[in-house]
Amino acid sequence: MPECLDQAHHILEKTMSLRPDPFFKPVQDAGPASGWAKSPYELIKGNRGPKGWQLFLGTSVVIFWGFSRLGAGNKKRTEQKLWERQEKYTLVSLLQNEADREYLMREQKLHAQEAKIMSEVPGWEVGKSPYYSLTRWTPSHIMDSNKSNQKK
Repeated sequence: MPECLDQAHHILEKTMSLRPDPFFKPVQDAGPASGWAKSPYELIKGNRGPKGWQLFLGTSVVIFWGFSRLGAGNKKRTEQKLWERQEKYTLVSLLQNEADREYLMREQKLHAQEAKIMSEVPGWEVGKSPYYSLTRWTPSHIMDSNKSNQKK
């Protein structure tokens, strides 16, 4: 081992093995006794923004405006739905009339077909249900099994 490293090692061993002096007072940097001079920038305070009550008032106004817009939109949507419903109600009679006409046309075709098929059966009444009962009335079910008779 070189001699210079040996000396450094010896110095380190010496200083590390000693305890520091308990009465040692370190010297610290401190400001002047009269205090530091006032900074010109310290006196000028910037704008910190709106006050709390201003924020509260502004937020309340925005929320109130939003709820009023929501209520107006709901009212408008309700009126629109009512108007559409009234239009549908006016069309119901026309649509029902069309459905009744189609029903009668199908029923006439089926009665004609039934009369042709059952012409040889004695006592057969065309259009009368074989399940006819005096105690209970049921509507006839018009289902055209022949695809050529259905409206396209």
